[in-house]
Amino acid sequence: MSDQLSSLQRLEFDGQQESAIHRSWLGIAIKLALALVILGAIFLVWQTWIEPQEAQLDDALKRLGPWGPVLFICIFLVTTSIFFPESVLAIAAGTIFGLWWGLLWVVVAGTLTAVVIFWLGQRVLEEPVTRILDRHPKIKAVDAAASDCGLRLIFLLRLAPLNYTLLCWLLSVSKVRFRTYLISCLGMFPGNFSTVYLGFAARHTADLATQIKAGDPPIEGDSLVHEITLYSGLVISMIVSLMVARIAMRAIHAASAPAPSAADEQ
Repeated sequence: MSDQLSSLQRLEFDGQQESAIHRSWLGIAIKLALALVILGAIFLVWQTWIEPQEAQLDDALKRLGPWGPVLFICIFLVTTSIFFPESVLAIAAGTIFGLWWGLLWVVVAGTLTAVVIFWLGQRVLEEPVTRILDRHPKIKAVDAAASDCGLRLIFLLRLAPLNYTLLCWLLSVSKVRFRTYLISCLGMFPGNFSTVYLGFAARHTADLATQIKAGDPPIEGDSLVHEITLYSGLVISMIVSLMVARIAMRAIHAASAPAPSAADEQ
């Protein structure tokens, strides 16, 4: 097992070792700044193009009823299976369904998609997927380690900032048991929560700006404390998500370190 684990060292997640920027609070600050830029971009897109049709969109969503989430799950399944960024859909879920319902549908869609990819990799596309992965020795190093290790490593891989779809396809052709694979999907939760929250906050900001521009009275239950809580929650969720990802990367590197030889111990 140690031989398989050591193969992870050949992976250049951040080169042969984590760069200084990922080890420092500066790295977290830069990523938070990037998240704020994304928040601003979503705000502009929503207010410029979507907000004028918001009433019609809300009416269409209400007419869809329970089929709205079903449609979202189907879109998520098809698009992420062919490497469309799942974070984009998670942000969209936050803007469309709100924080908690959006999180629920993203978790359901992500888990269902992971199960479908696993089934396809095991039953239908094992040979072509394996052939593609064989061309990339760094990715195969993950396969070698994941195939021989248990839940802990797979869970850490889910927590780490790795491509969701690539990891699902990789694990689908490994020797990982389905139960281990399914339980490891819980590791997607921190990232899902922060991205859904980002979409939710962006829509709230756009709606608030429209309300202020129109001179409408504050929405019932809205207050300065509510606004501070909402945006503080966004910042905290992003920090927690980034710290969890860093901890996971460190744990993966630690797990991949070869065991010291007898000569080294002497």
